[in-house]
Amino acid sequence: MDINPNRLGKVAIIAAISSREEEEEFKAYLAENSKIKLAVTFVSGVRTDVTKSFVKSIVACALQGHVIRHQHNELHGVIHAGLECLKGISADVAAEASLKLKVAVVNDGKWVAVAAHGESAFHPETNHERMGFGVMHI
Repeated sequence: MDINPNRLGKVAIIAAISSREEEEEFKAYLAENSKIKLAVTFVSGVRTDVTKSFVKSIVACALQGHVIRHQHNELHGVIHAGLECLKGISADVAAEASLKLKVAVVNDGKWVAVAAHGESAFHPETNHERMGFGVMHI
């Protein structure tokens, strides 16, 4: 099955849910076939800690991965897309539940998208997948 990464949000989501091997193949495909910039990071910890560090982590990932430049409009876009994504990830999670997330940040020159996928658990028996997504114009 071939999936066409024809939308920015779709690219972010595919990157966030991919394995390391799939991610490398996907990055190579994007480099060859599009102008979309992509960077990936991991964020983990208890929900209260993740909430405090999430936006800083994705901004650093976007800057270090050359997804955005150090310009106010691009920083602003990543921050807002990241906050939107964080709302989806952290909704209805107990304060001390653990989160382990893979986060993708993408930019097509006009929009930036942030997607996070991973697991949350308060107890080993309650472990389950979570996903968050945000998009903002730059």
